[in-house]
Formats: sequence, C-alpha cells, structure tokens
Amino acid sequence: MSRDRLPVEAYRDSRRSYKRQRDLESWNMIWFDASLSEPAGDEALQRGIAVMLGVAKDGVNVVHSIEEIDASAVTCVVESSTTDAHAYAQLITIYLPEAFPSQAILESASRLATALDRSMLLVNDATANPYSFVHVSHAGQHSVVLVDPDELDGKGRYVIRETATEAGIIST
Repeated sequence: MSRDRLPVEAYRDSRRSYKRQRDLESWNMIWFDASLSEPAGDEALQRGIAVMLGVAKDGVNVVHSIEEIDASAVTCVVESSTTDAHAYAQLITIYLPEAFPSQAILESASRLATALDRSMLLVNDATANPYSFVHVSHAGQHSVVLVDPDELDGKGRYVIRETATEAGIIST
C-alpha cells in the first residue's frame, strides 16, 4: 500500500465515524437523566425500562458508553458509579428514537422507580436553581428536594440537604 493512500483512507474512516455519529444524533434524543439511590444492574434496568415504557425487554439496550448506542428502540446509557459509595451515585440517561410516542417524564420516572424498587433524583425543570431536584421515591411518589451545593460542586455527590418544604419552596 502506498503512503499516498493512507491520508485518504484515514479521511474516509473519519467521515464514516462522523456520519455514524450524526445519524445517531438525529435518530436518538435524550429523554431524561436520573441519579439512582443505589446501583441497578443492566438486566434490572432493561426490565424496568421495558415495564416503564410498555415495550418488549429486547427493545431496550443498556450500554456503558455513548459510543455503544445502536439502532435499539430505547437505549439506557449507564455512567459508572463513583468509587466513593454514596446514595445517588449511578447516573442513567435514557435515549428514545425521535418517532417514539411522547410520554410524561415524571409519570414515567415514577413507574421506573417502582419497577426498580429504588428512589431517584431528576432535574427540576420548574426552576433555574441547579440544586433543586425532583425526588421520586421507590413507591413512585415525588417531591422537590435540594442537594448540598458543596457536595455536588466539590465532589460530584448528590446529597439531599433538605426538602423543598423545609426550604420554603413549593413541591410538585
């Protein structure tokens, strides 16, 4: 193989990679992120998400890197838990195909929490406060909580500091 062909082949490979990434981005969209109270295994996540969405278990793909997303109907990307064992250390991001029927996030998260028998934290879209989260209990009930800013900013830990009622914020 000649040296002149190497840059062309590298260019073609980079174009293929770019095209795959662009295709995935247009096909999948982030539905929601959640931080689980305790880690869940891949099979439990697959089963719980299938129950939450009313789809076959085989239609849910659980991966550990965004590069692993493929043409599954639903994909859950699991971010590794930190080595520091604490509540809400496992982050998951659920991706849906663009054509997937729209569902209410809070109701769906309540079904997932019940199916996984774990509580979770979701971003509170009702406020601009970056420390305000919606806590969904393992029974599917939800309330607004505040996490400790020092723990989140300094250590990346989601430690519940107080409920919104204690802080004087109306809960959802």
